[in-house]
Amino acid sequence: MNIPPFQPTLSDDSRIMSISSEDVGQRLDRYLTTILSDLSRTTVQQLIANGSARVNGQKSKPGYMLRDGDEIQISSTATVAVAVRVRPTAIHLDIVYEDQDLLVVNKPAGMVVHPAPGHYDDTLVNALLAYLPALQESNESMRPGIVHRLDKDTSGLIMVAKNARGQAALLEQMQRHAIIKRYLALVDGNVALDQGSIDAPIGRDPRHRQQMAITAVGSREARTHFKVLERYARHTLLLLQLETGRTHQIRLHLKAIGHPVMGDPVYGSGNVFKRAPLHRQFLHACQLSFTHPFTGETIEVEAPLPADLQAVLDEKKYL
Repeated sequence: MNIPPFQPTLSDDSRIMSISSEDVGQRLDRYLTTILSDLSRTTVQQLIANGSARVNGQKSKPGYMLRDGDEIQISSTATVAVAVRVRPTAIHLDIVYEDQDLLVVNKPAGMVVHPAPGHYDDTLVNALLAYLPALQESNESMRPGIVHRLDKDTSGLIMVAKNARGQAALLEQMQRHAIIKRYLALVDGNVALDQGSIDAPIGRDPRHRQQMAITAVGSREARTHFKVLERYARHTLLLLQLETGRTHQIRLHLKAIGHPVMGDPVYGSGNVFKRAPLHRQFLHACQLSFTHPFTGETIEVEAPLPADLQAVLDEKKYL
């Protein structure tokens, strides 16, 4: 697919949950055991004890009684409570770029990026450790080399640093919004504008704690730029470019303008499965452009649409 350039020059890791009135009076450990259903109560208590789960930014006790307005922050590295080294697993990696300092992987849909409850042996990190054993020798975290993430059912390009210095440099570029990330998305409905921008802050949904929402409470700025590539009878193919990189940003922003991503089980319309042979959201990270942290060279890589998404476009009756 020939993807045209964008005109604009254009990226959290902790989970933050706000306590609502219905949760007031619960013990902290009991509440988190319900939210983190894959973890035992003992493990949750360990998270609280080592500070991986905090209340209003402060370490607390498992028996702390929740109050209205409390905010619980769970660190992205909370799974270290499992107290084991991440195991290398021989999983095929589709590497589209590699040198002595970094590589770019085309992640398939269905693969989780780093270990989390329910996924300790089948993630991208497990595969990376099998391919690059030195990653674990120099980094004891659950995210060795990882610079950014993609949702489990979003396919496409992910940068990986082979050493801590390169990871820090790429993360710094990410914070400056200097890394260009582009996505292809097929959305419901006919998008009227040929191109535009969505500027809406994103935070944790206070009613549905596993989801994000456009909200003024605990939110962070978020901007997504889009360009129409093709319009169909009932859908539109968009090229999107992130200026920031919030959790679920594209999916949430497109829902906000009335054009959710086709097949999105959380933020979508939910009726796609009756029309198209698609078993995940139509969202693919197709392009990355960044400055090499050591050579200064501009690196540009591209990943074509995977077969399941291309099949939907080829079958015009679904569009």
